Amino acid sequence: MELIVDDPEKIYEIAKALSTITRINILQLVSVSPMSISELTEKLRMSKGNISSHISELERLNLVEIEYRNGIKGIKKIVKSKYDKIIIILNPSSSSNKT
Repeated sequence: MELIVDDPEKIYEIAKALSTITRINILQLVSVSPMSISELTEKLRMSKGNISSHISELERLNLVEIEYRNGIKGIKKIVKSKYDKIIIILNPSSSSNKT
């Protein structure tokens, strides 16, 4: 599924969110397969708090969705990608697909 964006405010918000390599890495990892916070922490070698703050920003922009599953030590937070492509339209009049 793809996200097509042509609204300047939305373009700005998404560009700002993708201005950190960590968020780009998270999106790439979860676009392959949903992952838990612990799995992302291990893959990216970062703290759970740091990963969680990046996930919160991606979730706020509706770029990922969160699913809660029962785990061995309680509830696991699973991060899933909502889109496999993000398309930014700089000239809205040239596009018929809008968000």
